[in-house]
Amino acid sequence: MPFGGDGLASLSLTSAVIVVLLWGALWALRRLHGGTAASRDCAVLRALTLGPREKLLVVRVGARHLVVGVGSAAVSLLCELEEPLPPPEANDQRLREAMKAVKSWRRA
Repeated sequence: MPFGGDGLASLSLTSAVIVVLLWGALWALRRLHGGTAASRDCAVLRALTLGPREKLLVVRVGARHLVVGVGSAAVSLLCELEEPLPPPEANDQRLREAMKAVKSWRRA
């Protein structure tokens, strides 16, 4: 038997350490990339799934808000919004109020 039990255990441990180090490096790269100035200049504000491969996005590029259609074959600029969208927190508050009303209705 060319490999003993100690050799196999050592190989397994080394492989596990390499996998953990690679995972840590990928995690660090994603964290560092997320903090760049370019990511602050462009952001997806809203997304609406229209089909299995189609989406409607509202994207902020600088001070402009653009409505973009994304399909399996192309990305198309649909229009530019004249006014910025209200913050999503306003919608979240309305959703919370509606959920409270549903919960109180179920209890009655």
